[in-house]
Amino acid sequence: MRLFEVLTSGTSHASVARSMLQCALAADFVCGAVELEELEGGWVRPQRFDQAQRRALQSCLAWHPGLYRQMARATSGVCLRFATDATEVALTVRLDEEPRGTTAVVSKLDSGRRRPHDGISAMVDGKPFGCELPQALSRPLPWMDDAEGQAIFSTPLEDHGNKRAITMSIPGLGKRHEVCLWLPNLRGCEVREIWADGTYIEAMPTRRRMLVLGDSIGQGFCADDPLLAWPALLAEHLSLELVNQSVGGQVFQPSSLMGAVVDDTELVIIELGGNYRHEPCARSAVQQDIRAFLREVSRAYEDVRCVVVTPTGHNSSLSPVHAGSCVREVSRMLQRTGREMGMQVVDGLLLIDNEDAALADGEHPSTIGHVQIASRLAAVLQ
Repeated sequence: MRLFEVLTSGTSHASVARSMLQCALAADFVCGAVELEELEGGWVRPQRFDQAQRRALQSCLAWHPGLYRQMARATSGVCLRFATDATEVALTVRLDEEPRGTTAVVSKLDSGRRRPHDGISAMVDGKPFGCELPQALSRPLPWMDDAEGQAIFSTPLEDHGNKRAITMSIPGLGKRHEVCLWLPNLRGCEVREIWADGTYIEAMPTRRRMLVLGDSIGQGFCADDPLLAWPALLAEHLSLELVNQSVGGQVFQPSSLMGAVVDDTELVIIELGGNYRHEPCARSAVQQDIRAFLREVSRAYEDVRCVVVTPTGHNSSLSPVHAGSCVREVSRMLQRTGREMGMQVVDGLLLIDNEDAALADGEHPSTIGHVQIASRLAAVLQ
């Protein structure tokens, strides 16, 4: 009997099988969140921003507070990291609805039937095991009362490539697996339990942090897999814990840095500026915001390596520049101001090929584009 059937069935046989499984609170294994919001019934919501930052993103100081409120709830860069000797694991989860701002972007990528462009992604022993949306439940799990929004994500840890044909190891004699379940990039979620058919579920050693301050490109739009967004790929390459404070539509908003995570941060990457392309903007005001933003990062992360990435390329026919935009000057502003503050500045135009295969919609990187950004940034950083 597969783990999903064991968890959802109300039969006595399934109840006996559940009593032999390992179960642990998902909250004990969350990485990449700065807060865990505790909810009723043992559910927790991972938050990428603390309360002060969330208030700032929704304030009148933000360009698009309604949009930022939606995007800030997304769990981009948040994962559950643990070790187990199981052959299969499952996660109980409640997904948020897809934000309207997200739908407006990803729906343009589909002709005909909509694809999810997101989900939970499993990585086992450093290898990707695929990305899927959790399976929604029509009735409550046997030990819970309310089924609304409940879903289960399950994945095998062995026999990659054939999820239906699983060779079960004898409990306690299975291979030790290091598992990472990446939560959705484009929506928020709540998690409750991890289930496994082995003899233990244990936390992994903590890592130093990589903080990404970015926009929709940093949040992982159009990667189609949380693990394949460039911040996640880069963090895994560098063996750092990702804290991804990227927000779709964001620009340089100094107030959004209030309360930003500081402890154990080894690397800060700033990837902002491309959204000035879409709206009128005054050069002097943008220069002031850039300087204030970078000054605050420099002050908060005085002894931390800080890298500024200038805006990446785009297809001007698919993503035209607004006539009143000052975006063409933003790269020069970042080059000058970043170097004045002792930061490393990387030319975003060199990180991704300006061609259809690398650009999903003329602006956001495709999966290929995210891989290019991650690999080229890794080369620059090393």
